[in-house]
Amino acid sequence: MKLKNILLGALSAAIALTGCDVITNPIVQKQHNSSLPARNPDFIDSSSTDYNNTYKILLEDYMGHTCSNCPPAVAEGETLRGIYGNQLVLMEIHNGNYADTVTIAGVPDSAFRKDYKCEAGDVTWRSEFKINQWPWGMVNRMGYVPSNSTFIFYTNWQDSIINAINANPTQSVAIDIHDSCWVTERLIGVEFQTTFKKSLPGTYVLETAIVEDSIVDWQTDANSSSGYDTNFVHHNVLRGSFDYLGNGTTITNTSLGNTWTSYQTYDFNKGENGKAAKWNMGRCYIVAFVYNSTTKAVVQAEMIKVE
Repeated sequence: MKLKNILLGALSAAIALTGCDVITNPIVQKQHNSSLPARNPDFIDSSSTDYNNTYKILLEDYMGHTCSNCPPAVAEGETLRGIYGNQLVLMEIHNGNYADTVTIAGVPDSAFRKDYKCEAGDVTWRSEFKINQWPWGMVNRMGYVPSNSTFIFYTNWQDSIINAINANPTQSVAIDIHDSCWVTERLIGVEFQTTFKKSLPGTYVLETAIVEDSIVDWQTDANSSSGYDTNFVHHNVLRGSFDYLGNGTTITNTSLGNTWTSYQTYDFNKGENGKAAKWNMGRCYIVAFVYNSTTKAVVQAEMIKVE
């Protein structure tokens, strides 16, 4: 595949140019924590992007493991994934006091001791979007107002998704993702290509992140007789942003029909101040989405498996 060869060539260049943040437009290269090994990756393009004319939607579920009303929102997200399939990109974002690690009397000391918060979700986005209610979420970050919340209660997520699909029969921006993985070193190199298929006003940003699926752990649950679910399944938990802070990368070429490319790496040993060393790479996915820098509205989202 041509793109595989392009990625390998770019990643080889990344090794030689470690420390260089920006290369001549329209190619941008970013290193996160570590340079890539000087050998071939163990996996290349383990999951190719569903790169077609499908408009895809980002659903963000803001929650925490001590939020007893959050399980129904997680269940709703999974129901919607069953309905819309790959057209819906879902992220479960642990943030705020409900996501703190705590010691609770009457349960094992290990319960609620795992920290699923990350800098992007718990600091940058929680502040930017005035997140102060749980379990609420955002669909494509629509309705953003700097002084107010953009939340939608989970019972209304589907209505917002339907409205977004009806307003966008085809995609405005295509995101093509190709990854390479070095298993022993726990490193990945990723090529992100964004192509504007419609003329859109304004400035746009590419955000790239890591999520981990099917994390089984303790969760408070108002509908449980004990008040807890000891084997709650968390889906697509946001683990971290490629740029750590979650501010993304400004797309410098948004001309109709042109493609802008960014090469980025992620270190699963050093990411999130070392917390990434405990993540299961086999359950991780790469999420990318493009949004308007002023309105924050997401125009396209995409996700592929790491390996």
